[in-house]
Amino acid sequence: MAARPIRVGLLGFGGVAEKRHLPALRALGERFRIAAVARGDANKLAEAKLAAGVHRGYADWRELAADPEIDAVLVASPNALHADQAVAALAAGKHVLCEKPPAMNAAEAARMAEAARKHRRVLRYNFLLREAGESRLAQDALKAGRLGTVYHLRAQWFRRRGYPTVGSWFTTRALSGGGVLADLGSHVLDRALWLLGYPAVEAVSAVTHARLAGSAVAHELPTGRKSGMTGVCDVEDLAVCLLRLAGGVSLTLECSFAINRPEEPFSTELLGDRAGLRLAFGKPVVMYGEAGGAVTDTVLHPDAPETGTAGLYERSWAAFARAIEADEANFEHGTQGVALMQVLEAAYRSAQSGAEVRL
Repeated sequence: MAARPIRVGLLGFGGVAEKRHLPALRALGERFRIAAVARGDANKLAEAKLAAGVHRGYADWRELAADPEIDAVLVASPNALHADQAVAALAAGKHVLCEKPPAMNAAEAARMAEAARKHRRVLRYNFLLREAGESRLAQDALKAGRLGTVYHLRAQWFRRRGYPTVGSWFTTRALSGGGVLADLGSHVLDRALWLLGYPAVEAVSAVTHARLAGSAVAHELPTGRKSGMTGVCDVEDLAVCLLRLAGGVSLTLECSFAINRPEEPFSTELLGDRAGLRLAFGKPVVMYGEAGGAVTDTVLHPDAPETGTAGLYERSWAAFARAIEADEANFEHGTQGVALMQVLEAAYRSAQSGAEVRL
C-alpha cells in the first residue's frame, strides 16, 4: 500500500505561494495534499482557501503551526516572520520548507537550525537554482575534476525592470531585511557556494545603490495579490560584492532589480586552472578549456532543457518529500542557511561602512 500523501499547510499565500508553489504541489499530488492555509487578512484568507482548494484556514498562523492534522508547512511569508514561523512549526513536529532568504539575520537562521536538530525534523530552504539542470552538470564536472582547481566564481542576476511591488513588504527593510541582495542575491550566492561545497567565507566587501525605484517605466512584477502594503521603499536595487573564500578563492556577486542594461537571468561562471564553465538558465552549459595546443569550447547538454522555473519548484518539493520519507534528519540546509545569512549580513555592514568586513 502506498504511503499517504504528506499533508501540507501554507503559512503565507502571496504571489510566490499561489503562482509557484501551489501548481508544484498539485503536480505532485500523489506525494502531497494541501490541507490548510494561513493568512492574516480575513478577506484574503477566504480567497486563499478558495484558490488552494481547502476548507481549513487560519487567520492566526500559530494555529496552523499547531494543527495536528498537518505534517509539513511551507513558510512563504515576509522574511521577518520566517524564523518564528519555522521554529514554531518544527517544535510542533512539522517538517519545514522555507522560502529564501532563510531569515532576517544569522541569529534567526541559527534558531531555525537548532530547532530542526532539537526536534529531529527536516528544514529545507527553497534554493531553486540547485535544482536546475545546468547546476547538476556543473556539479558533475567539478566532481570529475574537469575544471581543475577553481580559483574564481562570478554570480549574476540582472533585471532591466523587475522590482517586486514598490511599497510592499519586499521593499520595506524592516520586513524583508534587505533588497535585491537578500532576494535575488541569496539565490545566486547559494548556488555558487553550494557548487564548491559551501567553503568558509573569510571576508566580504560590498557596495549597494538605490536608484531606479522611481523610474517612469513600469517595472513591477506580476506576483499576485498584495496585502500589507507599507508604502515604503528603503532597500537597494543594485548590489555588488567581492567575497574572499577559504583557500584563496574569490567570488564576485552582482544583482539588480532594475538596471539600464540588458536582462540577464541567474548565471554563474567558474574559472578553474584546467577549464572554465558558464551556466545560464535555459541554455547549454559551456566549458572553456584547451586541448592539442588550442582553446576548446565544449557544450554540455542537460537531460532536458529548462523551459521555465515551474520545474524547479516541483524538483524542490520532490527533494523535500524524499528527505521526509527517508526519515533521516539531515541538517545541512540549516547549517548552510546560517552561513549564507552571515555573508549577507557582512555585505550589508560593508556597504554601510565602506570597508571590508571579515567573518
